[in-house]
Amino acid sequence: MRVVICGGGVIGACTAYFLSRRGIDVIVVERTEVAAAASGKAGGFLALDWCAGTPLDALARRSFGLHAALPSEIAGDWGYRRMTAYSGFVVPERDARRHVPAELAWFPTASSSAPSSARREPPPSFTPARSPPP
Repeated sequence: MRVVICGGGVIGACTAYFLSRRGIDVIVVERTEVAAAASGKAGGFLALDWCAGTPLDALARRSFGLHAALPSEIAGDWGYRRMTAYSGFVVPERDARRHVPAELAWFPTASSSAPSSARREPPPSFTPARSPPP
């Protein structure tokens, strides 16, 4: 079987990778280069529980697990690491929740000068080896 995938962004690249693992002949058609558009800017940030309680929960958890397994399957250090993150939301100025401090000891307050431990790895740092030569 041969499958043609239009687009070499994160979805196209992942689809091609997992189909090829199943022995399917995959061709990726990309206008410019792998991860050249939006996928190349996001850095692949995933969160395990952001879809909790929604119809996407099982898919999100499966995707998180597959992503965590990739470093052991793909040669090279492309910067994958698990980290703690904080999810917040913006409330209007007059909302009582606006001035409630975070209840997380590790979360810096607005007056803190602690550097962020969050980091992203741009997809081009781990995709060039998988891209066909020009």
